[in-house]
Amino acid sequence: MVMPAKWRILLTVLPLTGLYGLAKVAIHRLGWEPWAFDPLTGSLFGAATFVIAFVLNGTLGDFKASADMPVQVANAVEAIQDSNLLVAKANAEYDPAPLTQSLVDILQATLDWLEQGKPQEAIAPALDQLTVSLAGMLPYTSGPILSRIQAEQAKIRLLLAYIGINRDTDFVGPAYVLLEVFLVGVLCALLLIGAASFSENLVVSCLLFTSFTYLLLLIRDLDDPFQYNGRSSVDADLSSLVALRDRLQKTLAS
Repeated sequence: MVMPAKWRILLTVLPLTGLYGLAKVAIHRLGWEPWAFDPLTGSLFGAATFVIAFVLNGTLGDFKASADMPVQVANAVEAIQDSNLLVAKANAEYDPAPLTQSLVDILQATLDWLEQGKPQEAIAPALDQLTVSLAGMLPYTSGPILSRIQAEQAKIRLLLAYIGINRDTDFVGPAYVLLEVFLVGVLCALLLIGAASFSENLVVSCLLFTSFTYLLLLIRDLDDPFQYNGRSSVDADLSSLVALRDRLQKTLAS
């Protein structure tokens, strides 16, 4: 049975919460709860919450920008295909199939790179072949149409470069150090803080542990929106690329 993606992080955290609860019970029975909740510990929780919210907000912004890139690639490819069909409609001698095949190859190479982990360099020959296919269009079209196609081709190269950077670069790596320091501090404080009602203390401590740990793992997950390894809870949607590839393949087959 495949684990639903939206529950993956929570189901990862829950066993850790169980261990944390056992540790809390053990410390309580040993009488190692010398602290009480006061303004100082409150400021620790507040600072940890602020840092997590600050980093999460930035990571969400980067994720939304990255998640839009596959859609922009598909839009650029479709714009090139529109020009290709326009030239074919205006000139019966022009064969649009070679350029369409080049676009299919670009989409397939991009999907192989993102989904199967093949080298990004494999996309370059497909983009170069697009230039060769454009040469066959030269006798049948005007400069403005070719300029538009080349602009879309450059846009595809730029977007794929951005996707590669986002995939391979850990943008918030230094922030993880601060997050983990605060997380360790908060969790240790929760273990050592006593209360009049241990059951309430245990429940609140476990809930806070789950929340803080969940958010840290979520930030790590969102930092790379192009994983597609089956372990990520959220990835950028590639359905626009898949749908366009399939549609162009049907055009070639018809």
